[in-house]
Amino acid sequence: MDYNRLFIDALQNVLDEYKNGKISLLSEADLKSHIFSECIGLMRQRGAQVPFLVHAEKGVFEKRKKVDLTLGNDEVVVELKLEPDIPEAGIGRVFATIREAGGVGYGSIEEELQKLEHYAAKGKHAHFVMIDETGYHSKKIASGLWRKITTKDKEAHLLHVYHKPT
Repeated sequence: MDYNRLFIDALQNVLDEYKNGKISLLSEADLKSHIFSECIGLMRQRGAQVPFLVHAEKGVFEKRKKVDLTLGNDEVVVELKLEPDIPEAGIGRVFATIREAGGVGYGSIEEELQKLEHYAAKGKHAHFVMIDETGYHSKKIASGLWRKITTKDKEAHLLHVYHKPT
């Protein structure tokens, strides 16, 4: 089974549901849950053997450093981020740039992007997916790589960076 293609298809299906207002995303966990569920559904449709090879929060390279999602025998690794914009719920900017975080080592978005190169160098299909509903990060990080997503009630921005195994 081509787990990389399966992930890309699952992501697209979740994005379509998000754009059409069928799902809302309040947290990274929501995004992860929807993609995880869609991966399971596609595995069923495509006749994958059980147990289905999709896992959340798995230590692939180090036990204490978890990857958000893995597919196959850890051949696809995915890091996810969601920057929600829900002022009435008190949810605003969550993630920081390196500069705002106080430097390297503080969990910035740029560091998450750098992890992809490391994962690919270790033979993994590596994906970073971020939805920025605030529009803040789309202006500060990886400019030119973001795609606009228009939902029924807002405009968000999608960053999907992929590195193939090297």
